[in-house]
Amino acid sequence: MTRPDRVTTQQEFIQALQELVSTTGRSPEDIAKRSDVSGNTVRGVMTGKNWPQLRTVELLVRACGQDPRPWVHAWAPLNDARPQPMRGNNKELREQIDALGAELTGLREQVRSLRDALEQGEWGDRQREHRMTNAYFTFLTQMPSSDFRRVEFDGARAPRRNASPTRTYAEPAYEAIDVNSLLGKIQELATVEGLPGLALYLATSQLPLAIATVAVYMAPHGAIYNYAKSDVDAYLVELKACVHRYLRDCTDDQALPADGAVGPGRSA
Repeated sequence: MTRPDRVTTQQEFIQALQELVSTTGRSPEDIAKRSDVSGNTVRGVMTGKNWPQLRTVELLVRACGQDPRPWVHAWAPLNDARPQPMRGNNKELREQIDALGAELTGLREQVRSLRDALEQGEWGDRQREHRMTNAYFTFLTQMPSSDFRRVEFDGARAPRRNASPTRTYAEPAYEAIDVNSLLGKIQELATVEGLPGLALYLATSQLPLAIATVAVYMAPHGAIYNYAKSDVDAYLVELKACVHRYLRDCTDDQALPADGAVGPGRSA
C-alpha cells in the first residue's frame, strides 16, 4: 500500500486513499457509515471524481483504522496546488463587482421609473375622473330645456268644401309622437357613461320631415297639437353643442382639478 508521505500528485493521493479503503475489505457504504461521511462523498473519492476536503480525509482515514496526521500533511500541499477559481485575481474580482454594481444601479433606476410611472398613472386616473365629473355637471347645467311650443292648425285657412279637408299649421311642426320618442332616447343616454353614445345618436338620428298640413279626419276629436319645428331644431342644435363641450372638456389634458390639486412632478 502506498504511504501518504511518498505521494507527490493529487492522483497518487487519491489512489493511496482508494488502496487504504480496499485493504479494510469494507464496502464504500460501510466506510461511509463508520466515518459519518455521506455515501456519495465516499463514492466520489473512490472513483476519483471528487477531490476530498480535509475533514473528509480525516474521517475516512480514521474509519480505516489509520492515523490521519500523515494523510493531512500529504493533502495540504496538494490542495494548495489545485487551481482555485479567481484565486489571487483581484482585478477580475473588481471587474465583476463593478459590473454587478452597475447592474444593481440599473435595476434601481428601473424600479424608480416604474414607481414614478405608477404614481403618475394613479394621479392621472384621479385627474381624469375629476375632470369627467366636472364636465358632466357642467353639461347638466347647460343642457337646454325641451319646453316646446304646441302648434295648432290654422282653422281659418281650412277649405270647408273638401270632403276630406286639409288644414294648415300656423308654422311647420314635428309630430309629437316622433319628438317624444327622440326625447326619451336622449334622456336615456344623458348619463356619464351614455354621453359618447348620445353624441353618435344626435349625429345619425333624424326626425321625420316637418309637417305643414294635415287632413282633418286624421285628427282625434278634431284637435291636432304638435311641436313647433323651430323650437325643436333650436333645442337639438344647442344640445349637440353641449355634448361637444362635454367631450372636449373630458379630453382636455391641461385641465386641473377644481380644488387646485397639483399632480406629481408639477408645480402650482
